[in-house]
Amino acid sequence: MMRDIAKGAAWMVLFRLVDRSVGIISTSILARLLLPADFGLVAMAMSIIALIELATAFSFEIALIQKPEPEREHFDTAWTLNILVAGGGAVLTGALAYPAAAFFGDPRLAAVMFAIGAAWFVSGFENVGTVNFRRQMDFAAEFRLMASKRMITFVVTMAAAIVFRSYWALVIGMSTGKLAGVALSYFMQPFRPRFSLKCARELFSFSGWMLANNMAAVVASRVPHFAVGRFFGAQSLGAYTVGSEISQIAHTELIAPINRALFPGYSRLINDPVTFRRTCIDATAVILLIVLPVSIGVAVVAEQIVRVLLGSQWGEAAPIIQILALSGAAMAVSSNNVQVFLALGRPHLFTLVLVTRLVLLAGMMLILSTSHGVTGLAFAELFASVGSLGMSLPLVFKGLKLRARDYFASFWRPLIASCVMGAAVYLTNRATGAPETFLMAVLELLLSVPVGAASYLVSLWLLWQAAGRPESVETMLGRRALEMLKKLTTRKPLRASE
Repeated sequence: MMRDIAKGAAWMVLFRLVDRSVGIISTSILARLLLPADFGLVAMAMSIIALIELATAFSFEIALIQKPEPEREHFDTAWTLNILVAGGGAVLTGALAYPAAAFFGDPRLAAVMFAIGAAWFVSGFENVGTVNFRRQMDFAAEFRLMASKRMITFVVTMAAAIVFRSYWALVIGMSTGKLAGVALSYFMQPFRPRFSLKCARELFSFSGWMLANNMAAVVASRVPHFAVGRFFGAQSLGAYTVGSEISQIAHTELIAPINRALFPGYSRLINDPVTFRRTCIDATAVILLIVLPVSIGVAVVAEQIVRVLLGSQWGEAAPIIQILALSGAAMAVSSNNVQVFLALGRPHLFTLVLVTRLVLLAGMMLILSTSHGVTGLAFAELFASVGSLGMSLPLVFKGLKLRARDYFASFWRPLIASCVMGAAVYLTNRATGAPETFLMAVLELLLSVPVGAASYLVSLWLLWQAAGRPESVETMLGRRALEMLKKLTTRKPLRASE
């Protein structure tokens, strides 16, 4: 099962890489073809539509993946409910079009919202059968579907920008992406859904909790930003927002795709508790092997990152990155525990973890913001993330009948190795001096990568030796790396005729 999950995670990480690359190219081109006001107009519309989408995020597909043996009626009901939800969202978007245009003082906004709302309604007809890609761990097909949709959106948006040179290029691209998703879903998946509401009550019993969880997660992630903007001004909010995005790289770009592969894998193991426990431990170990060194590394070289990527005027973002990078590591581990709750069909446990995080966040914000300012809010996020992780662990242990010592056995080696790596990079950079210039910051970053990688891998290997060379995730990954290296270095001998 871990091999299937690893393959799925690799496909999802690859898609995230493709998506990000296309996004960067798209933004670079569009920034030269369109005006900032064009982006701003669409952003106005999306700020309202995003709230409507949040209020309708029932995640019926998650309920289908969680079920061991969903019947056709479950798929038909989920498809019908998606249409009804999309229709309701589209109607509400249309109803708010003119009031939103009046609120923002731009009459063009109404037409934009009508167009996006209409595309949203059509997207509700997307073939629910594509859920089987994830259910059957066929992430190569999932990749083809998402990548094709992304590329169609990119091409149409670029063409529309060249032709129209207005905000309509963004609207047309967005709408085409939704329509392409519908067409591709039926082309790539033979399942043909029918209208039905037979299993609506059953699906809502799970998806109702998912709606609450989605809303609580958004609130938890946005509350600190609102507080920074309200009490410390736009400049501090800019530093906090950008710093938060950089610090969460390991979580958003690496762990989130892995979790997309983990959930269907876990769902297939609910009737095999022994394998489920082992897979959970191994998955936690993999996440820790990735997220701890990246998060600690980002925290250590935060000043250099700010100097190179943002410039000296963004110095306020450096301590934010340092604190929130550690918060992101805690959230990454906690997100794996959430996949366990969902696979077990207990989304209310996720709700409990989120409520814990919100309570801790609110309390610590009140305490720390007055004495430590913006960094106090970052510390409040860190405290809340660690606290919610602490809440989730006993629930996982109980749900899987998992011994705490078996779970924590996966923690100590990557944790110590990451700390050693962080110390090595810190001492190396300290020896070269503070990054007072752009060139010095670049050189320190270039030096930090090999120093960090070497110190981490050597420390991890020594700790594995000291532990008695256990059969662990490190062993599995090491063998896989050797196999890949052997394939790359072994070449078929040329024939004499060649």
